[in-house]
Amino acid sequence: MNTDSAVVLSALNPQVAHQYLCDSVGSPQSIAPLPRVCAELAQLTAQQATDAAQLARLIQSDAALAGEIMRVANSPVLRPRTAIVSLQQAVSWLGVAEVRNIAMAVMLRGEVFVAPGHEPQSEELWREAWLAGLWAKEIARERRKHVESAFLAALMHRTGAALAVKILSRFESEQRTVVDARTFGELVVEFEPAFGRLLMKGWLLPTDVQDAAIDWRSYRESKHSDLAGTVHAAHLLATHTLHPQLLDEELVVENEVFEQLGVFPDDRRRMVAKRDHVRGLAGI
Repeated sequence: MNTDSAVVLSALNPQVAHQYLCDSVGSPQSIAPLPRVCAELAQLTAQQATDAAQLARLIQSDAALAGEIMRVANSPVLRPRTAIVSLQQAVSWLGVAEVRNIAMAVMLRGEVFVAPGHEPQSEELWREAWLAGLWAKEIARERRKHVESAFLAALMHRTGAALAVKILSRFESEQRTVVDARTFGELVVEFEPAFGRLLMKGWLLPTDVQDAAIDWRSYRESKHSDLAGTVHAAHLLATHTLHPQLLDEELVVENEVFEQLGVFPDDRRRMVAKRDHVRGLAGI
């Protein structure tokens, strides 16, 4: 947006932007709907007999999704000895659950983590979400608990903030207004839970995933405290992976959330040592 002729909305008078966000929360149709590919993929994978050829045919309809599945399948940390050259091979190699996870991530990035004029903020939120999802999977495997839901809950844990940024970006464009940084940040924080819940309900996600993705900061009080704690721990690991100078390894491994999750200190250090493995999966 050309800001030369835009009006800066005073931090002392943010009611117009606030009302716009309230109206958006009250109009679920304005929120990104569940993408067709995700809906069809969920239906297909719910069937007892689903083969790689069926999944590959569906995935081919979305070039971004097909490309990401090929990238992950051929990533240094996952690829087999012989390079994977077809989408059907990639689907067979990764498995149905992994393909479903990748599809959800790709669709989220394209639908939610996009905000013209605020690209750096959206990208940072996306990296936090994507890395947290991958770290949550590592935690779940270590504990042998929440293996299916941990990735999804952590992946969704910044969607409310991303959606708030996207809608505020739309407000700025429509009103030819630039919301000052302080007001913008405060509004994102205020509306993050509402937008996150709205999106996850619309995308038909399980209640435990929704609660954990919303409650991760105050995981002890959550109805699903163990899963929310997993998301909290995954967020710490994602932040450390992105910004080790801001959150060093000792602060991560000594965090009390790992006590609640029953992850012992030696296991925590072994987990943190997987940074390069997780980075490779993420493509970051």
